[in-house]
Amino acid sequence: MHLTCLNIMPGEGYSTIGLKPSILEKLHGITDEYFPGMFLPSTLIIMMNEIKRGYYTVEPHNIKLDLSGKYNSITIRIDVKDWLEENYTDFFEDYSKKYRIKSFAQFISYFLMNTFESKVEAQNHVIKLKASDFKWLIAEYRKRQHGKDSKNNNQTFERFADEFLKELLDRVNEAKKILNT
Repeated sequence: MHLTCLNIMPGEGYSTIGLKPSILEKLHGITDEYFPGMFLPSTLIIMMNEIKRGYYTVEPHNIKLDLSGKYNSITIRIDVKDWLEENYTDFFEDYSKKYRIKSFAQFISYFLMNTFESKVEAQNHVIKLKASDFKWLIAEYRKRQHGKDSKNNNQTFERFADEFLKELLDRVNEAKKILNT
């Protein structure tokens, strides 16, 4: 008979955090909505990197969380844990006043929910287009490539799309100004 010992501790480069069941459920739901097919730890890596790159900042929101139940552990990369600890050091005092928290685990719950809420807010300021929405843009690109204006002949589609969409948004903003006066 051969017995093996299961190592339930995370491997090198990984750590665990504890989250209450209601928090895990919310985080999984948000992950499924914004990052379909991903696991929560991968979502945390992506969001950490988005915040570090300045795509959005984590703002405190008026949220009330259910912190009842037993903690469940989740394995995350050590750099995510370090990032959470940095934020804990920087923002614990503010969070303890606003949310009346007393521990690192409670801080993580509120911080992660605020992270997702901040991402949602940032997403609200983004134009969402499906691939099928680009058919007209591709047609316009081809039309302009074959047109008389030779400066567009060497332009990449990505560059054309950036300039064309910027021009459209400028026109929309100009129309808004006219309508508001």
